[in-house]
Amino acid sequence: MKNIVKTILNLVGWKLIKLKHESKEPKQFAYTKPDIKDFETILKSNGILHLGAHRGNEAGVYNWFNKKVLWIEAIPDIYDELERNIKYQFGQQAICALLGNKDKENTKFYLSNNDKASSSIFDLSKDVKEKKLWAERNIKMNKFIFLEMRTLDSILDEYKIQSSNYNHWVLDLQGSELNCLKGAKRALKNCKSISIEVSKKEFYKGGVLWEEIRDYLTSKNFKLFKEPSLDHTDVLFLKK
Repeated sequence: MKNIVKTILNLVGWKLIKLKHESKEPKQFAYTKPDIKDFETILKSNGILHLGAHRGNEAGVYNWFNKKVLWIEAIPDIYDELERNIKYQFGQQAICALLGNKDKENTKFYLSNNDKASSSIFDLSKDVKEKKLWAERNIKMNKFIFLEMRTLDSILDEYKIQSSNYNHWVLDLQGSELNCLKGAKRALKNCKSISIEVSKKEFYKGGVLWEEIRDYLTSKNFKLFKEPSLDHTDVLFLKK
């Protein structure tokens, strides 16, 4: 019944949302505050490739910069909400796909309890489960599903999308950022800047760590703009 109501509301430009109790004010920013350089790279870009879109909360910001955006989100029901959220944003489109380094491979995918925002192909690490890391967030994996993994290069080929039209990338893939980059070797050649989530400690069991991301992007002719200030944060790389 809820899906029927949502469909009817969508047809007339409305959407159904779940009201949540107001949460306590966080003690600190979960991620690094955006630097002026982050906004400069968006402004100078041809367009934005946002990988790990979730609900597309940044859509309004990208629209303000008058940039076209390609969003990619793995979770089908979150993707449906993403599509509704960007429906009236000019030049923004979305694709539902699990990104990685292998193409058309059935892959176990864990769904988290925080609106699925921390969902990943990797389970949470032992330190997270034992509250040694992220204790204040109380993140758990509720269940898992199976999704077909795709490489970014194959997706762009399938949809006949030119990667040069989206040369600023945003990666937020919960430990799978390096896998995604390895599946995007051709597209990466046209990328000019990357804002990428990194972890200095193991938040996801088997997930990529900061040094691996740094070394890989350095080998691809990218230069780090600023060292990460937190254990789990976003950093900016610029093509040399």
